[in-house]
Amino acid sequence: MCHIMLLMPVLALPLFWVLPPSQSIPIYVLLTVASGLLYWRISSSHKRPLQAGKESLIGTEAKVISSLKPASEAQYLVRSAGELWGAMSRDVLQPGDTVSITSVEGIRLVVTSASPRAEDALHPMRRGGMSQRT
Repeated sequence: MCHIMLLMPVLALPLFWVLPPSQSIPIYVLLTVASGLLYWRISSSHKRPLQAGKESLIGTEAKVISSLKPASEAQYLVRSAGELWGAMSRDVLQPGDTVSITSVEGIRLVVTSASPRAEDALHPMRRGGMSQRT
């Protein structure tokens, strides 16, 4: 189907029968360039890897919406790509935190904190960032 774009310049040849050359040449050049750019765009999209399903979320970021009850299988509710997901994390997260999705277990996401919070930046020892000198 994408090869039809290559026929656009051929289909535009009747312009030379209908219009004078001063009008048909610029239109023909414009259609040829547009056809080439469109074909390049379509062919480059075919080279990208297919991204479908929950596995395509791995490596992306999400935002923590809320913390769920401790008895629940999923500890947090996160929003990724406009969808709400249950998530588990070893990190303590707060609503509004940005997390990175590391894996998918069933229908739950496994996430880690993507950015340090403001209070962690003020106290680097909480995250093990700086060691104390003795």
